[in-house]
Formats: sequence, structure tokens, C-alpha cells
Amino acid sequence: MEQNKEEKQQIKVSYTETSALYASQFIINTSEEDVTINFSSGPMSDPAGETTVLPIHTRIAMGKEGAKRLHAVLGRVLSQSADGEKVPKISQAQLPKMDS
Repeated sequence: MEQNKEEKQQIKVSYTETSALYASQFIINTSEEDVTINFSSGPMSDPAGETTVLPIHTRIAMGKEGAKRLHAVLGRVLSQSADGEKVPKISQAQLPKMDS
């Protein structure tokens, strides 16, 4: 008799950097193999001229499969918040409590 048992794997997340940069703008570059997302806090006027500059502070590259997973997760999170549902606690990043 075969048991249909779902195994849960625990993964410990370790943050190299715990600060976050705000991004209100992004630019996407794609190739056959990957997707690169360029993040910016927003456009700025160039003080030396009459142009507007979009300074990129972070670039993230991923394969097409990773981009599809990111798209699916973002879609679920945004649809839950649009429905008034809270994101389940288990899906939220947990930072360790630190003694002061």
C-alpha cells in the first residue's frame, strides 16, 4: 500500500543585508535565456541639463523559469491583498528577534 504523504522541507533564510531599497520604477531587459529587472527609486532632474534621469540602484537577473515563478507569486500576493485577505503568516519573511 502506497502512502500519499506530503513532505515539508524546512528552509532557513539568511539575509546578507537586512536593509531594503524602495523602488517605484523598473525597467525590464530580456534575452532568450534570462530576464533582468532594473530597479529605481524614481526619476530625477539632471541639474546639468534639461533631461530627466532614472538612476538604477539595483539589478536582478534570473532565468525565464525563475521569472515565471516570481510572476506567479506576485500575482497571488496581489490578488490576496486586492480581495482584502491578509498574506498568510507562513508566507511572510520572518526576521529573528534581536536583544537590544
